[in-house]
Amino acid sequence: MAASPRLRVLIVDDSAVQRQMLASLLASDPSIELAGSASNGAEALRAVARLRPDVITLDEGMPVMSGLEAARHIMRETPTPIVMISGATGDDARQLAETALAAGVVAIRGKRALAAAEPTAVTDLLRLLKSMASVRVIRRRREPIVCDGPASGAPLVDTSPTTPELVAIGASTGGPQVLRDIICRLPAAFPLPVVVVQHTTAGYSSTLVEWLGGAARLPVRVAHDGDPLDRPGVYIAPSTRHMLVQGRHLVLQDAPPVSLHCPSATVLFRSVAASYGSRAIGVLLTGMGDDGAAGLLEMKQAGALTIAQDEASSVVFGMPAEAIRIGAADHILAPDGIARLLLQQWNRKDAAA
Repeated sequence: MAASPRLRVLIVDDSAVQRQMLASLLASDPSIELAGSASNGAEALRAVARLRPDVITLDEGMPVMSGLEAARHIMRETPTPIVMISGATGDDARQLAETALAAGVVAIRGKRALAAAEPTAVTDLLRLLKSMASVRVIRRRREPIVCDGPASGAPLVDTSPTTPELVAIGASTGGPQVLRDIICRLPAAFPLPVVVVQHTTAGYSSTLVEWLGGAARLPVRVAHDGDPLDRPGVYIAPSTRHMLVQGRHLVLQDAPPVSLHCPSATVLFRSVAASYGSRAIGVLLTGMGDDGAAGLLEMKQAGALTIAQDEASSVVFGMPAEAIRIGAADHILAPDGIARLLLQQWNRKDAAA
């Protein structure tokens, strides 16, 4: 049986030391091959056209042409999965996340942890790069896509026997863009708390919150231990702790990863199944691996309404595919359909009040 072809990665960074560091990390995995390297964005465009790599690691700050500008060109001309390697922190990280994700960058990882060869950061990067074999990239338009409200369309079939009180969402690779697409379609009057596990690099949950909050009509915040779920808003799990629901409150836990992740969508979904039963909606979005699938099945078995993102709109059709395979999803929908179903359930709750 022929061996699977190795993943070909193009490294783009203006620092020779950083290029060598990343090349050494990639060389530690026999399933990854260095396709080439470039020292600025302009060189990267030529290298992508010539080498046709499977994935690109891209520094954000470079001479001649920045990483962000290079990403925009690449996604318009030669769409390729891009992982941005960033040294930004604080407000700079927030601004970078907003512009990079809008440009089509699939994920952002921290440069400092990789430079220090922190085992968790290295393992996460290698696993992320290898997942790129199944990434779907979309050619980006020059104009930014603006979310101007809920998508129109025919009503979806209602399979929920009770009115909902909570929405729980799990996502991984490609998730931030989809989360923003869904959340920005929910009006300020949307009354259900929305609890979210989005796999991200340590320290980036606050950046994600600020980026999502810039588009949302609802308040978006990092979850804190003991937060009551008696008010509307979007609660994002911190990047290094499991988030659970107990009674009508959020609980944060320091515990080992589940399905290779902390926070884990399965941990959240199982707690929602136990605390809310049929009075909840579970949503599993794009992501590699199988985190969330088993928990979504428990939600469905408890009577909750369950949704998986469809293949066509998923950047990585791993987590939702597994949920569909085991029969955990009542609905399989694109992001606008997910938002439409959430609004339909809200209107149903309103009518029942």
